[in-house]
Parts: sequence; C-alpha cells; structure tokens
Amino acid sequence: MPVIDAWMQHPTLRHSNQEMFESLRRWTGQGLLEETLPVGATVAAMAAADVEIGLSTAWYGPEGPLISNDEVAEFVARSEGRLRGVAGVDLTRPVRAVRELRRAVEELGFVALRIVPWLWQLPPTDRLYYPLYYAACVDLGIPFCTQVGHTGPLRPSETGRPITRSGAGAPR
Repeated sequence: MPVIDAWMQHPTLRHSNQEMFESLRRWTGQGLLEETLPVGATVAAMAAADVEIGLSTAWYGPEGPLISNDEVAEFVARSEGRLRGVAGVDLTRPVRAVRELRRAVEELGFVALRIVPWLWQLPPTDRLYYPLYYAACVDLGIPFCTQVGHTGPLRPSETGRPITRSGAGAPR
C-alpha cells in the first residue's frame, strides 16, 4: 500500500532558521542551516521511509512567506514526481489570498491549502479563514488542511484548542 506524507515541507533557509524552531533544533540536535537543502535530500529521506508521495507545503505567516508557493512549485518540479504542492496564503489580505490560492491551484497544479493557526495566532474559526475554506477551497474542489492541538515550535497553543476559547466557533 502506498504511503503519502500529508504534512511535510521541503525547507528554505528562511523557514529552517526561524527562531520559533529553536526548540525543535535542540530536540533534534541540529543547528542553523548554512546551505539550502537540495530537493534530492527530501526525496531520498522519503524513499528511505517508503513514502511514495509527499504533500509539500508553503508557509505563509504574518511576517510573509517562509516558504513561498513559487518555491514549492520549484521543489515539486525537481522531485521526480514525488512531491505535490500545498498552497499557503496571507490571511490578512483575503482578496489577494483567494487570488493567490486560485493561481497556485490553476497555474501551479497545487492540490490543497494549509494554514497553521498558531502561526497566525488566529483559531480556525476566525472570519479571516471564511473566504478561503468556505468559498475558494469548495469552488476549487481542494481540501483545507489545518492543525489543532499543541504546537511544536515556540508559539502559543491556544489557537489549536479553539473549544477552550470564549466564543469559539462564533463569527466575530
């Protein structure tokens, strides 16, 4: 049976060297990256773990892209068919976000959208998500991927537990 990794990314230096990942670097015994990791290294790691396909994700946060959609498209092109692109967008600009999601799906061939709530410090019930997952994802026929629960990086986990937030689930 083929294995698909639905939650991965091929890192950029901007992503890997982010201060929020310091605890993960300590945990894994890794330091800051000095050189860009070749896509072949990710493909080799997938092969060693018998992972046939990886859904490689763009990362957009309040400070901008840590891994852009165009970078993910380049990684996918170099992956010998092993990676599929998952879009990221800027939640604070909803109209641009919907346009960028459409571009990623229709022009770059991406297969999903992923937004990590703790990165934005907004629960998945926030109204900024609505144009994307209630409209654009449905219209494009793609899944909306998110995370609930605790974060690994040095960021608050409250957004991953929207049930504990007062008024969670209700539009603001």
